[in-house]
Amino acid sequence: MTVRLDLVRHGETVTPGRLIGRTDPPLSDRGRAQFARQAAGRSWDGIVASPLLRTRASAEALAAERGIPLRLDDDWREADFGDWDGKPLAELHADRATAYAVAAFYGDADAPGAPGGESWRMLEARVARALDRLLTPPTPQSSLVVTHGGPMRAAIAITCALPFANLWTFRIEPGTRITLRIGRDGRTGLWGEIVEVVQP
Repeated sequence: MTVRLDLVRHGETVTPGRLIGRTDPPLSDRGRAQFARQAAGRSWDGIVASPLLRTRASAEALAAERGIPLRLDDDWREADFGDWDGKPLAELHADRATAYAVAAFYGDADAPGAPGGESWRMLEARVARALDRLLTPPTPQSSLVVTHGGPMRAAIAITCALPFANLWTFRIEPGTRITLRIGRDGRTGLWGEIVEVVQP
């Protein structure tokens, strides 16, 4: 069985320009409008969302409006950026050692994460669990996952077998939707294909 999976990154927050993982600012008016545009004219059998406010609020409102079942899944939350979390990107890049560590995190899947935070491999492992749950019967034919940029890239890496270095060729701004068709093969495991990428 195959599933249509719409991955939507939360819209713009009230604190753009910061590295936000566990830090959880609310959406701006523009961010709410970005999400509404991605949801317009589309339908799903179920909605799954990261429990963070910037994803959950939009998912809860949409689920209530349309009468669609909603499940919160902690494995879809953004990466924990530890000591970097919530800081302006300009501040992180201003310190040479921190800038080097940030570049390593984005350049090497096996690099350590931020001090006190998660590595890419840790993020990838929990997104793999989340995907497995989506394909465990009873399996909806179509699901919306309201999540974050990191988990979206991890889902693409896992289902489409894309190398880590290639994941940064996708621009995933706040409010971006990526539609995948995914399934599970008894021999090769999870597989997927990218059907559509819609920027906000």
